[in-house]
Amino acid sequence: MSRQHFILPIAAAVSSLVVSATVAQANPINQVVNCTSAGQICDRTARVTFNSDGSHQEFAVGLRAPATHCSPIKYFTTNSSGQRVETEVLAPGQQTYLVLGRGFNRGSHTVQIGAIGIQEGCNIGRLGSWGVQATVYPVPQ
Repeated sequence: MSRQHFILPIAAAVSSLVVSATVAQANPINQVVNCTSAGQICDRTARVTFNSDGSHQEFAVGLRAPATHCSPIKYFTTNSSGQRVETEVLAPGQQTYLVLGRGFNRGSHTVQIGAIGIQEGCNIGRLGSWGVQATVYPVPQ
């Protein structure tokens, strides 16, 4: 199996992050979520699970807005320190990564992913549904 690396934009403070896809630690998802809320923040989340070998390992979650989206979107989750982290606005088909951090004990973990709609395209003021392709990756040391 060939070793793949991705250089990913994270934030202004971090110029790039290298994520290895060689360690099969995650169960990737391709999920559609239907919202029952009235605003741009959906009241439902998607979930992706991954396995940790121990608290020493740092993880990041790769997030892709499906090409079938008809408006831009932002995703958010909570990192291992309990802080909310958000993506930049993603157009349909775009992807980015959010650092989850370390401290995940050995075993299975679940990351909840939320979404914020952007009023544009088919979004006229309410996020009715959204999709995400997500995978959790270990960050090489």
